[in-house]
Amino acid sequence: MKKVATWIMWITFVIAIIDWGIMGVKILEGNSEFYTEECIGTVCYLIIIICILIRAFGNKCPHCSKTIMDNGEFCSRCGMKIK
Repeated sequence: MKKVATWIMWITFVIAIIDWGIMGVKILEGNSEFYTEECIGTVCYLIIIICILIRAFGNKCPHCSKTIMDNGEFCSRCGMKIK
C-alpha cells in the first residue's frame, strides 16, 4: 500500500507542476479564465496530502498492530523484528 501511495503521490506532483505551468502561461498571456486549472491543482494537493498521511500512518507492526513511526528493524512498542 505504501508503494502505491508513493507512486500516486509522485504522479500527482508531476501533474500539479504541469498544471502550474499551464496557469502561468495563461496569466502571462493575460487570460484570467483558469478555473479548471485551479480545480485540478486543488484536487492534486488533496491527493498528495492523503498519500502523505497513508505513508505516515499506514506502517503497522504485524505483531502488535501499532503504528510504527520510524523505519527501524524492530517495533518500538513490542520489540519484535519487522519483516
